[in-house]
Amino acid sequence: MRASALKERNLYRDIFRGAWEITWRRRELWALGFLASLLMMNGGACEFIIRAVYKISSGDPYVGGAALAQSFMGALFTSDPATQLSVFLSLIIFLAVFALVALIAVSAGGALLSAAAGRTMKKRSSVRNAFGAGAGRVGSLLVTQLVGRTVIFVAFVLAALGVYSSIDGAFGYATAIILFDIFSLVALAVSFLMMITNAGIMIGGKRWVNAAHDSFGFFKRHWLISIEMIGFIFLLDLFVGALILAALAIVIAPFTLILIALAAVHVPVAITIISVIFGLLGILIVLVGGSMLAVFENAAWALLYTRLAERGAVSKLERLWRSL
Repeated sequence: MRASALKERNLYRDIFRGAWEITWRRRELWALGFLASLLMMNGGACEFIIRAVYKISSGDPYVGGAALAQSFMGALFTSDPATQLSVFLSLIIFLAVFALVALIAVSAGGALLSAAAGRTMKKRSSVRNAFGAGAGRVGSLLVTQLVGRTVIFVAFVLAALGVYSSIDGAFGYATAIILFDIFSLVALAVSFLMMITNAGIMIGGKRWVNAAHDSFGFFKRHWLISIEMIGFIFLLDLFVGALILAALAIVIAPFTLILIALAAVHVPVAITIISVIFGLLGILIVLVGGSMLAVFENAAWALLYTRLAERGAVSKLERLWRSL
């Protein structure tokens, strides 16, 4: 077998092995992973699709947002002046905090791409320098998030409207499934475009327009790889989620026994202390797991981008088809 064919067979193995090496050996990047995960910017479409399933299955995906907007508008325009001022100031504070979180999360996501790319470029950047690089391109990175998430949201709204307006019966269920599948494909494609655009900004040093344009070229040439990559990341999300739940279960068991024993002897202070310790351990497990996952996924996307930009690749499905 040719050496090039062997390299193609090892595409995802090399990418995920390299991403794990970055995640484990550079544990200082976990801080950036935590910041990037504030807006769930782990680089996959899983978040969008899972949330869409939950919202559509809830019966009315718009009722919560509509009720919140209605109550806010009512308080802002029909209340007394003191209440209106309080609501307005609360809105300003909320927007300011959200904007700050968004800036930090977007900068951290760009920093992870930059730091991971340093592995292939034989350069090791510190967390401070990586975050500075992300902050320096935060405007372009924000545009990517704004455009990408807007397109996905519009696709979700159209799919949800189609689902609820479908004819009842087997035909209606089939229509709903088709519409949701279309939305999922759009989410997958846009997610790939978002990550490749950000990689082009942070790794390729391109302006947003050029990076976005090139990402469409990447998708046109490597759309199967994009779907495979997000599929692997989706499975990884499920696996990490199961590991986190298992770790929480392991922690819960001894603490539950201790709390039962303390409750039997009526020691409320000790029960409070143990409960706080258990809560902190649970939060720590979730934060560490989420931070590691964010580092791993961004590193995987960075390595995939550099691989595709340098010499291209052949998807696993295409290789399987050729072997038939």
